[in-house]
Amino acid sequence: MGNFLDLLGNTADLIGIISGAAAVLAWVNAKKHANKANETLEIIQNYRRVEIFTEVNKKLEQIKRTIRDIATDNRTNNVQKRYKELESTIEEIIQAIPSKNNQLIDKMREVEKEIRVNGDNNQKLVGDAQYAVLDLIDFVTTSLKGLMEELRQEN
Repeated sequence: MGNFLDLLGNTADLIGIISGAAAVLAWVNAKKHANKANETLEIIQNYRRVEIFTEVNKKLEQIKRTIRDIATDNRTNNVQKRYKELESTIEEIIQAIPSKNNQLIDKMREVEKEIRVNGDNNQKLVGDAQYAVLDLIDFVTTSLKGLMEELRQEN
C-alpha cells in the first residue's frame, strides 16, 4: 500500500510539473501575441493620424482659398459671416491637432485671432495681413506634412 501511494505521489508531482511547464509556455505565447497585437494597433493608430492630418491639410487649403476669395470679392456685406464660418473650421483643426504640438496650435490660434478681429470689424484680410495669415497656415501645413511623414516611416 505504501508503494502504491509513493507511485501515486510521484505521478501527481510529474503531472504538476508538466502543468506548470504548459502554463509557462501558454503565458509566453500569449505575451508574444499581445505584443504583435499592440504593434498592429499602433500601426492602425498611425494610419488614422495620417488620415486626420490629411483632412486637416485639406481644410487648411480650403481656408487659404476662402481668405483669398473674400479678399477679391467685391461684396462686403457677408465678410463677417464668411469669417465666422472660417473660425469654426479653424476650431475643428485646432481640436484635431495633437495637444503635444503646442507650436502648431499657437499658430492656428493666431490665424483664428486675425480672422476674428477682421470679421468683427467686417474688414477683409488684404495685403500684408493676408500674407501673414497665409504664411502661418503654410507653416502649419508644412509641419503637419512632416508629422505625417514621420508616422509613415514608423510603419
